[in-house]
Amino acid sequence: MAAGLSTNTLFALAMVLSVSFIVGELFERIGLESIIGYIISGLMLGPGIKNLAPHVPFLETSMAISASSLAGFGTIGATLILFQAGLREENAADIFRHEKGLDLGVGILVGSFTFILGALLMFPDVLGLESIQAAVFVALGYSMVDIGVPSKIMLSKGLMREKIGPYTIKSSVINVTAGFGILTTLVLISSASIGDFAIKIAGIFGFALVFYILHEFIHRLDDYIIMFEETEAQFAITFALLLFMAYFTESVGLSSVIGAFFAGVIISRSEFSESRSFQDKIQAIGMGLFIPLFFAWFGLGLQIFGSGGMLANMEAATFLFLLSTVSKLGIGYAITKYHGVKKSMTVAGSLLSLDIETLVVILIGIDLGILGSEMLQIFAPSVLFSTITIVGIYFILERKA
Repeated sequence: MAAGLSTNTLFALAMVLSVSFIVGELFERIGLESIIGYIISGLMLGPGIKNLAPHVPFLETSMAISASSLAGFGTIGATLILFQAGLREENAADIFRHEKGLDLGVGILVGSFTFILGALLMFPDVLGLESIQAAVFVALGYSMVDIGVPSKIMLSKGLMREKIGPYTIKSSVINVTAGFGILTTLVLISSASIGDFAIKIAGIFGFALVFYILHEFIHRLDDYIIMFEETEAQFAITFALLLFMAYFTESVGLSSVIGAFFAGVIISRSEFSESRSFQDKIQAIGMGLFIPLFFAWFGLGLQIFGSGGMLANMEAATFLFLLSTVSKLGIGYAITKYHGVKKSMTVAGSLLSLDIETLVVILIGIDLGILGSEMLQIFAPSVLFSTITIVGIYFILERKA
């Protein structure tokens, strides 16, 4: 029995990685995000096979790969994504010291949240949300911006050498950091009882203490860590800290990805994290293994047809995407214009992406029983919609230039 389970898992991993690499590469070559290719790979290998099996002679429903077979790898993928986001900052306090970035990041978060929440409360039937709490979680998720997409696009366009590059990335980091701070508060408020609330408060204080100690004194431990001359040992220490912090936050009722993010902030303070070898290893294991597995795992759990599928929820998906895009684009353009930024539309357009950060908020809402699983079907098309919109905006601006 154990051998059969192991064989199935190995086969699922091999298939998902192979198909994800091929499809992701194809999407990259046509100017779209490889992440969309990873999600579509999961759709093909899971729901796709299930839907085609009755109509194709050589296919069987049992050939479809289940999301549960990759759940563990998907969890690690989610933590690694947020860990890499945390690695971008050397000092947690410095995240909020960039005044213009603070204006833009928080401005989009607060402005879009207010706009989206207001629309959800005015038109409750579009999504069928059962409570104000559910609307708050959805509004928060869709008001957060992605860190990875602006970085990739601006690097490919050579914009990181201009002032708008660091300005945009700093704004996205501030937006995400503030968003996860609010998410942590929402998780606390959602506690079922005073006892649960007290336990979570105590856990957060404990986590904050551990984070402060490690954040402030990690550089003093560098001499001891560097004694491990092999980068593999430094890499192992990093992963141990990542998994410990993720476990800590998960065990106190928050989310593993919050701990992973702050683990990245801690490691970014160490000297060895600046080495090319270390960064290449993190990048390779993330982009080459766990991140494709995470998005493919997400795709495996989606449903295309049926009353609860993506097609049935396309109206709600489009509604949320438009709310997010209109608010972020309008607020982003207005703030960057106020700051005197010449390429205001380029900056605002770069901050439209809906990706892992939004998905994390939705998954936590589902885990808490605040959101239904249908939100995953509603969210999925937004990844494609937002990426195509950003590519389109860049294309139009380049043609005008």
